[in-house]
Amino acid sequence: MHFKKYSKLSTMKLLVLLAGLVGLVPTISSLCAIQGCDKWWNAGARNNPSITGACAVLFDENCCKASKTFYIVKKEEEGKLCGTVSRFNPLSSCVGPRIKDDIESLVVMPGCTLEVWDKGSGLQNAKKEEAKSSNAGNYKDNVDRYKRNKLVFSASRTIQIVEEINDDFDDMDEDIESYRCRCNQGLRPIGK
Repeated sequence: MHFKKYSKLSTMKLLVLLAGLVGLVPTISSLCAIQGCDKWWNAGARNNPSITGACAVLFDENCCKASKTFYIVKKEEEGKLCGTVSRFNPLSSCVGPRIKDDIESLVVMPGCTLEVWDKGSGLQNAKKEEAKSSNAGNYKDNVDRYKRNKLVFSASRTIQIVEEINDDFDDMDEDIESYRCRCNQGLRPIGK
């Protein structure tokens, strides 16, 4: 009888311990408080002309971990991102390192707007509609956003940081294939 009581007590303690550990999982996955985008920015990126003169920076890890693969997007640059196979294909029009479908955080520079699509043809399809008319471009922009095929981030006076795409835009986490980045466009609407 004493053994059964001890066994139930041990089981209860084990369950409480497991529940506590499970509660820590979200905290462990969001370690941006330790190494976040703001720390990356303040540790030297803010004084790096190749970054501050760019439009945006795309990271393949959460929290802007520059120790892993990242890509600096130049002002007015657009295109398709390279994946594992396309990077080595001489006929591919992809740009950058193997970061296609692997972007988890990003930073947009002041005065710039970054558009990203979850399809390699996303930019191409948007440009096709924009060529028809401003209204057709605007309509396509709204459809893409409504269907969660596109995100748009603009930075006005300070950098725009997205530390963990999976936190607020889970559908686009590790699912970005094409992009367009424009700077100092004033109030020109997307799609023009």
